[in-house]
Amino acid sequence: MLWLSSTSRNKSFFHMSTMKLHHLNNLRAAQGKNICGSSAGWLIMVDKTSQIISLIKPCNAAKIIQLEPSFCTKTEQPFLVHKAILSSDPELDPFNFSVLAISGDKRQLAYYDARSQTWTLVHAAGPSYDDIISHQGKFYAVDEYGKICQIDHSNWSVQVVFDRWFFGGNKVYLVCIDGQFLVIFRYLKENPYFGYETYNFQVFMLNLEEQKYSSIGKFPEFAIFLGQNHSTWLPADDTKGVIGDSIYFTDDHHSNGLDCHDAGLYDMEYSRVVPLQCCNHHHLRHVCSRPIWFMSDNIDCY
Repeated sequence: MLWLSSTSRNKSFFHMSTMKLHHLNNLRAAQGKNICGSSAGWLIMVDKTSQIISLIKPCNAAKIIQLEPSFCTKTEQPFLVHKAILSSDPELDPFNFSVLAISGDKRQLAYYDARSQTWTLVHAAGPSYDDIISHQGKFYAVDEYGKICQIDHSNWSVQVVFDRWFFGGNKVYLVCIDGQFLVIFRYLKENPYFGYETYNFQVFMLNLEEQKYSSIGKFPEFAIFLGQNHSTWLPADDTKGVIGDSIYFTDDHHSNGLDCHDAGLYDMEYSRVVPLQCCNHHHLRHVCSRPIWFMSDNIDCY
């Protein structure tokens, strides 16, 4: 797992297992773009001027796929993409992948179909979405109240699969671990210097068939990674810098576009936030865009 940071001069990966910083000279194509997602080994970025969403694969000589037409033109939405994910790796089948995005002030869902090369709003899903993931050929989206929708990207039908919840926290995430869905609430509090900071997480396991949920206090076998990346998990492995019973998080607050102060590791056992070494690295102290988690098995390209 890598921590990608973008500064005014360069883009860098901090590799968690080696604790080393790697500058990326082959990401010139990412200049002038904002990161809005990390999924299936690709970075998803938005051009600030042409409003085109691009897919950039750092581990393949910075391969680039531009998703034309303009996102804004086709969706008739303000130029604002909170988060975007892929259904699959476009290199495996360049004409049979999709992108799902949370977009606009209302945080609605919009999708891009590679075969038809079109952007479409998913009106049936409604507004106020916080997180989106892809699992076994389907997209899943969770709104700020914990309602979960399943979106089949073969025909873009929408089905509510979980709707018995209560409001909790300031942001909601969805993670799937070996077919088991977890909902995670993130809690923020006021910070006199930065405006806000994360201070707590709650994790719940879902039973979709019975429409029930149960609280999880510990998970020593794995760690969860949250932010603008595709929400994911990794097995605990101290040699790779992955500490079990932990939630690694970056700043992805809706109202905050250019900051990274609210990032760290949440220790479930002691209910506390612990700073990450990558947050304190002297090369990453002056960050001009949000950092993001990026997963890749190929570290030689860094």
